[in-house]
Amino acid sequence: MFNMQIYVFQSSRIWFSLFCICMCCLLFPAAMAEEKTGYFEVTSVPEGADVFIGSQFMGETPVLIPARNQTDGTRIRVMMQGFEIWEQNIAGTPAAGQVVPIKVSLIPISPFGTLEVTSSPSGALVTVDNGMGQMTPWTYRDISTGTHLVSLFLSGFEPYVVNIDVLPGQVTRLHANMTIRSGAGSLQVSTTPGGASVYVDGVFSGTTNTVIGNIPPGKRRVHITRAGFEDYEQWVVVSNRQVTVIETALKPVTKTSDGALVITSDPPGASVFVDDQFRGTTETGRPLELTGMSPGQHKVYMSIRNYEDYSTMVDIRAGEVTPVSARLNPSPMPQDCGKLILNTEPAGAEVYIDGSLVGVTPATIDTVCTGKHTYRLFLAGYHDYSSQVELIPGQVLQVNTVLTPEPEKAEGTPGPAIPVIIAVLALVLVIFSRRV
Repeated sequence: MFNMQIYVFQSSRIWFSLFCICMCCLLFPAAMAEEKTGYFEVTSVPEGADVFIGSQFMGETPVLIPARNQTDGTRIRVMMQGFEIWEQNIAGTPAAGQVVPIKVSLIPISPFGTLEVTSSPSGALVTVDNGMGQMTPWTYRDISTGTHLVSLFLSGFEPYVVNIDVLPGQVTRLHANMTIRSGAGSLQVSTTPGGASVYVDGVFSGTTNTVIGNIPPGKRRVHITRAGFEDYEQWVVVSNRQVTVIETALKPVTKTSDGALVITSDPPGASVFVDDQFRGTTETGRPLELTGMSPGQHKVYMSIRNYEDYSTMVDIRAGEVTPVSARLNPSPMPQDCGKLILNTEPAGAEVYIDGSLVGVTPATIDTVCTGKHTYRLFLAGYHDYSSQVELIPGQVLQVNTVLTPEPEKAEGTPGPAIPVIIAVLALVLVIFSRRV
């Protein structure tokens, strides 16, 4: 019995020894393999940047990355939102146990770009986001990146309006070939319910129900929006000296994939940017309505001369209307200018301030210096309207004007020359008959 216990004990020791030998065989090669591996230690300023080797994500800085034995080197890419991409090919492979430090100083992406605007012919008035007017050729330096509305006006030519993207740290060039005005027609737009925003070829042109004049003849895209209703779009042909009528009943929103923003500001006249894209201007009694907004977080930014900028994040939900109301604080260092908002019925009238063309209604002019100014509204087929305004620094003044149609001239009525000719002929006949 005793001998049996000794045998079992010795057998257990043998099996335990064999187990230890197997474990050593398994672990030692792994340890030896680890000793043969080198590392890249990637750090960045600021921290938290994404690190890639090739297309494989390796973690966020600071991060320790095992090196791979690659004959063509190791390509490391470091990325972070708001900063330029850092990328470099590291030649060679770290030796076993070696740690190669890679320190990256990320360069912030410039929030500004440059916009060069030229026109043919030159001398056109150019505005960006309905802001300060300049004469072409003109270069806007340190303009914020994103989408901007660029408008050019020149007497005798059609307005030139386009959305353009300004890229960070780059020069964006725009050349406008101005088209000689060959005539104009009008649009009469009515919706049920009213109060919808009307865009002609992408440019805000008024609120229903409305008449929009001074539209160049040709095919035009009319887009109508109102929060809580589906957008309506129609292509129409505008004819010279003709009124094209659009009447539509807006349909309530049925799909819940998009949301809407309704934006107001105090004072009105603020330029509104959503996710760095210019989307319009607030007005007295008319909130800026933006439909087709994708659900999620969006940045809303408002700017107006002589007031501090306003910025907020809003959460848009599908099928819902999200209101944004901003009360802007006066700037501690106001400039000696005010803002003039001019609306006409019908829209499309040319606006002259102190004899200079500054835009087409509905117009927002923020370059009106304080004091008295004379403005004139001109629209073919209507009487010219002229008046004076006086602004103080930081004031926002909105003026709505109903233009008076000119009396239509009767067609086919004999002119005064016809009776004269008849009288002369009669006199000739009388004289001739007496001689006979």
